[in-house]
Amino acid sequence: MADPVFTVGGLATGMDTQSMIDKLVSLESRPLTVLQTHQSAFKSQVSTLGSISSKLAALETAAQKLTTSGVLGLKTTSTNTAFSATPGSSSVAGSYDVQVQQLATPAKWRSAAFGASDTVKGGTLTITPSGSTPFTIGIGDGASMEDVAYAIRTSGAPVSAVVLNDDSGKHLSITSTATGSAAPALTFAETGTIGTKSLGLLSIQSASDAILGIDGLTFTRSSNTVTDALPGTTLQLKVGGGPSAPSETLSIANDTDATAANLKAFVDAYNGVMQLVQSQLNVTKGTDRSKTLAGDSAVRSLQRSLGAIGSSVVGQSSVRSLADLGLKTQSDGTLLIDSTTLASAIARAPNAVNSLFADPTSGISKITSDLVDSFTGPDGMLVVRQKGLNSQIKQLDDQAAALQARIDTYRKVLVSQFTAMENVVSQYKNIGSYLARQFSTS
Repeated sequence: MADPVFTVGGLATGMDTQSMIDKLVSLESRPLTVLQTHQSAFKSQVSTLGSISSKLAALETAAQKLTTSGVLGLKTTSTNTAFSATPGSSSVAGSYDVQVQQLATPAKWRSAAFGASDTVKGGTLTITPSGSTPFTIGIGDGASMEDVAYAIRTSGAPVSAVVLNDDSGKHLSITSTATGSAAPALTFAETGTIGTKSLGLLSIQSASDAILGIDGLTFTRSSNTVTDALPGTTLQLKVGGGPSAPSETLSIANDTDATAANLKAFVDAYNGVMQLVQSQLNVTKGTDRSKTLAGDSAVRSLQRSLGAIGSSVVGQSSVRSLADLGLKTQSDGTLLIDSTTLASAIARAPNAVNSLFADPTSGISKITSDLVDSFTGPDGMLVVRQKGLNSQIKQLDDQAAALQARIDTYRKVLVSQFTAMENVVSQYKNIGSYLARQFSTS
């Protein structure tokens, strides 16, 4: 709206012409006020539709994660000494005999003994991994063993270096950062100047592979972190006991609490959408309905579609719906995890728990993804509704601009008319005053 024109009215007539103009303009502006109210309502609806779309995207993500990471939670119920185990989403509950015969070890090198007064012969130390670029480390004359160890550690070479002090003196100990026979071989070359003593590095340990047995089968691995021997489970080897090492029992069991935690993200995302939809459709008394989506057919359809997820049937097992899994629908349409029902479902049909979401043709994740696409895809119902509202807002913007221009013109006309009236009245008053003076002097 244009800034109001400032005038000093009524000097001739004694009337408050400015107030009269403002009131007349206010009456003329009523259609614009109504139009702006509609604009505000439509914009509020568009914003809410955007929020619903965002929550639907979060729901789809949560459902897909249950497909890729699995619904079923597992835990280890055994206490093991030679190793530890971490079950993953594709682990299988059961008991396994695990024997750790040998740990994977790195290659090691050690220098000659240096006395208290010895310093390192200056020059360069070149460390070359097989098939890779050499690492050349500069060593100054008179450098201490600690200086050399620090230079090696910060060189980028695939080794660590420390100084060990035994009865014979100080030794530089270098260890490869890789374990197992597949680790790249390392060679060391020294060039010296006039210092006191060369490092004289010697190999003291060759790299070796880890050897373990699982249920009578033997596995050789280059690392003590083994991820591909027992499907889905990461084994961290701790103690190697040789070929005659005793076997330890690894027990993996289904975990109701972990499964409930996995389901919580999906339930929270589902409830987030449902609660927002319900708040729009079930408008409380005193709420401005025009700014909500009450009665909106697209939102009403979404409400029904969300409810259908809870009643969807997947497969033929005893766990073929969310209700069978323990996800119960409440009176307000939201979901609640029933731990007792969930534990029962895991006990009687653990494989069906994952397939309920992961079934590629009729699983909950597929149903959810299809639902989200039907509402938020390029031709989705919510997208079409948003486009329609934005088109109406654009039309109202154009109408508002035209109305405002008309109102501004109307104000200018009123100001001109009232100003002319004031001028005429002022002229008549001036004439009257002149005549009065003439008569009074005659």
